[in-house]
Amino acid sequence: MSEIAAELDLANSTVHAHLTTLRNHELVVKEGNEFHLGIKLFHLGEQARHRKPEYEIVRQHAHRLSNRLNEEVAFAITEHGRSVIIFDENNDPTKEGFQVGRYFHMHNSASGKAMLAEWSRERIEEVLDRWGLPKETENTIQSRAELYEELERTRERGYSLNDQEALEGLMAVGMAITNPDGSVLGSLDVSGPPYRLSEDQIASELRETVIKIEREIASR
Repeated sequence: MSEIAAELDLANSTVHAHLTTLRNHELVVKEGNEFHLGIKLFHLGEQARHRKPEYEIVRQHAHRLSNRLNEEVAFAITEHGRSVIIFDENNDPTKEGFQVGRYFHMHNSASGKAMLAEWSRERIEEVLDRWGLPKETENTIQSRAELYEELERTRERGYSLNDQEALEGLMAVGMAITNPDGSVLGSLDVSGPPYRLSEDQIASELRETVIKIEREIASR
């Protein structure tokens, strides 16, 4: 508990009170002198992942797209100004893939840039004010002007690109999925090593899939 208090810069008594509340709700468990996340959090996460029926529609199409391309396909939404993976479809059992629930900054991920391109400048500025433009590789966008230029290119071509901007050796093509009212549901992206991904082919397949998803959602 003292380590948690030190990490959070809180008094031991405050941390103890919070941990007691979490234990009472079965969200954390105590083993000896250590605290661990409880399995109940996993169930809550699963509920969050399925809170919208549209997500299951996306998952089914993402699974089929992954099978067709033999590449990893991820669906992400935004929470608190970052992109978070809801589903990750990968038909290669030897490949680890992205962890569901993993957060990415929006300025250097295909999913993030696809969604940013649909937003107002005011909303984008709120994200940048909060998170900045952390550099993760040599290709990471490092200025707001450069980001806005990239978002304009994204709008013109209809899809986003992540050219090893978050992880070296990983390229991704992304596209936003919109609701019938025009709001952004999330984004779908296909990722893989640059030598294997054909931008034009991936973009074409991705666009076809997103159109099908949006039509199915609209017909509900």
